[in-house]
Amino acid sequence: MTTQTNAERALKKLLQGNKRFVAANARHPNQGIKHRKEATKGQKPFAVIVGCSDSRVPPEIIFDQGLGDLFIIRVAGNIVDDCVLGSIEYAVGHLGTDLVVVLGHGKCGAITTAVNGETPHGHIGSIVKAILPAVKKAKQESGDVLENAIRTNVRFVVDRIKSSKPIIAKKVNAKKLHIIGAYYDIETGEVSIIE
Repeated sequence: MTTQTNAERALKKLLQGNKRFVAANARHPNQGIKHRKEATKGQKPFAVIVGCSDSRVPPEIIFDQGLGDLFIIRVAGNIVDDCVLGSIEYAVGHLGTDLVVVLGHGKCGAITTAVNGETPHGHIGSIVKAILPAVKKAKQESGDVLENAIRTNVRFVVDRIKSSKPIIAKKVNAKKLHIIGAYYDIETGEVSIIE
């Protein structure tokens, strides 16, 4: 019998919370006054979620978690840059978090913009530019281009995080950090793992 790693337990906890959310049976843990006061002493999140800024995809709600449970980094298209990588490094290096989940979702506006070939003005263009390699690969695959691009973008982001030196790559290579991709179906509320 093998014991579960912290990352395996963390993933199980996330998926169990998502099942409660989907069934409209959320427990809303760690949200009371007592827990809020305890959380002022420090944080010990059990997972990092790199997700999209989309207002329909709030990780604490879809995973039925509370204050201090998740270290959340949200940016349109769930892309990563040096600031996002630094935030992940803080969570895994200083807070001891063993699991990073890159969470893509259905009907993502940033990826839709990239798939449609739109060239937005301002800084939005840099988000679309970061997504274009996933779109290019998705257009070579059979099936729905948008859905393929969302999942491919998640895989690309997972790979980029895993290879980030020196802190993250070292922990991944030592098997002390697990980074996975996931997909949130905004219609059903379900989260599935992306292989």
